[in-house]
Amino acid sequence: MAKTATTRSDILENEIEAASGMLLRAGILLFVSLSVLYLCVLIGGRMPEKPFFLTLLKVVSVLGAVCAVALGIVGGLNLQRARAAPSVEVNCPFCDRTMQFPSEPTIDWDCEGCHRRVPYEDGAQVPIREITCTFCKSVHKISIKTTQYTCDRCNRALKLVDPKDPTKIVAEQSDILQNYDVVLTDPGRDKTAVAMHLQGVLICNLIEARKQMENLPLTVMRNVPERKADAERRRFRDLGATCVVRPTASQDQPAGRT
Repeated sequence: MAKTATTRSDILENEIEAASGMLLRAGILLFVSLSVLYLCVLIGGRMPEKPFFLTLLKVVSVLGAVCAVALGIVGGLNLQRARAAPSVEVNCPFCDRTMQFPSEPTIDWDCEGCHRRVPYEDGAQVPIREITCTFCKSVHKISIKTTQYTCDRCNRALKLVDPKDPTKIVAEQSDILQNYDVVLTDPGRDKTAVAMHLQGVLICNLIEARKQMENLPLTVMRNVPERKADAERRRFRDLGATCVVRPTASQDQPAGRT
């Protein structure tokens, strides 16, 4: 995996994890030390002549308690130092989310908002431009170095003939242009749960959804991108139903029973 710039949230997360572990160890050490010290005092009160070993154990317990307190203080100071450290704010060029870094980034970093990687070259951010899908007219922000992009809306692969000219965009002829149908073949045992989900997909009431389920196979979704069809198939599978995804044969037929 390519190296990415470290964000301030990553540093704080690491410091919190380290401080939590340090405080946990300090708490355990303090509890053990105080418990041993209490037992030594309890036993020593019943012995007129205190043995040397008992006195040594008391000293070790006190030192352990002091070390536990010091360990906790160090962990807290490290966390406070990380929170008080100066930071640089950089906006994501794709979603405009504000990200914080300990210093100005010079390498690629991942946005926590849109989860896209912001590219850098020679220590500077690569310029971003807008393109418009020639099919659905959706506007996308991409790097000027990008030569291929898949439209997030219509799922078509866009080939940028000239990265410097946003008007020269063509669609590639590939399998990704093929849309698919989602066909319900078996509702499974929990037909009520499947019918409740089906009424949202077909936009009907529960009675109509149950009636539709009596005529299988049932096309519940037609002419959708492969990713959307596969996601819907997984939703039905989680409900115990069985669906198949197949290429759309005709775009003129309405959704419903096949």
